[in-house]
Amino acid sequence: MMRWLVPAVLAALLAGCATMRPTAVLHPRRVWLAHQARMAAIRRFAVSAESGVRAGRHGGTLQLRWIVRPAAYQMTGYGPFGRLIFRLRANARGVWLRTERGRFRGASASHLLWRLTGWRLPVAGLRFWIRGIPAPGPVARRRLDRAGLLAFLRQAGWSIRYRSYRHTARGRLPRFLTLTHAAATGLGRVVVTIRIDRWRVT
Repeated sequence: MMRWLVPAVLAALLAGCATMRPTAVLHPRRVWLAHQARMAAIRRFAVSAESGVRAGRHGGTLQLRWIVRPAAYQMTGYGPFGRLIFRLRANARGVWLRTERGRFRGASASHLLWRLTGWRLPVAGLRFWIRGIPAPGPVARRRLDRAGLLAFLRQAGWSIRYRSYRHTARGRLPRFLTLTHAAATGLGRVVVTIRIDRWRVT
């Protein structure tokens, strides 16, 4: 007669887990310094994510696959039904971008990607921001959450909000973040959302 309680209790527990706030720590800054050092030590990783970009009234979504090594990386964007949107490769010799229009070379990954695809992704900073740490250089603003992790970062003209993290063997890595730039293009404010489906850290 009480079987109806089981799904109700499970639903309540699952809802509570989904909205649970980060566990507060006594010394957030001390936790942050240790966490930042661990994340900075990660030199090789791969990310699978769903990303969306909106610039003014224009926007779109794609699946991202990003493989990063100490001196090189490859970022691939897929559209609906697995259609290749772009493949970006970078190493010490330069940056190459492949699209349906051909293969191109440039000095800046972000500029090359934007010029040929319309996607404005801050690739240089994102290599650090996606690990939940600032990129090298000045930081305009930084705010930690109750657990001593980044909640908000403003750097290089971009505002990054960390919506959630996930536990991994190497520590807590971002799961959902939003990047905003007030004037990254002539189309107005640019908003980039990244929902990370899978982390692989080596």
